[in-house]
Amino acid sequence: MAIAALIYMVFTVYFYLKPVVPAIEVGSDKFLHFVGFFAGGFLFVILSGEEFSKELNRTFFSFLIVGPVILEFLQIFSPNRQFDILDMAFNYLGWTVPVVIFSLIGRIKTLSKG
Repeated sequence: MAIAALIYMVFTVYFYLKPVVPAIEVGSDKFLHFVGFFAGGFLFVILSGEEFSKELNRTFFSFLIVGPVILEFLQIFSPNRQFDILDMAFNYLGWTVPVVIFSLIGRIKTLSKG
């Protein structure tokens, strides 16, 4: 799973900063930001449940916290890309949704056990 986290981070940075053809419809870009970071949040939930080093969890969590801001600012240097605060918001929304859902499921299971 550590390899999966590394691959996720590398691919996210690559796809975030690669030049794009401006043919994406308005709105679909936000969906892609949400889905991309939803995958990161889901992966974080899986990693948190596994027996991995706390350092890996901290590194991956730091990427989810700081990554959207840094990557959005770096898009200024990529052709056909621009800074968009809504992209950042959908990134954060994307990774927090699975984290919140699985946290709630965990609490419900704990409460139902007694």
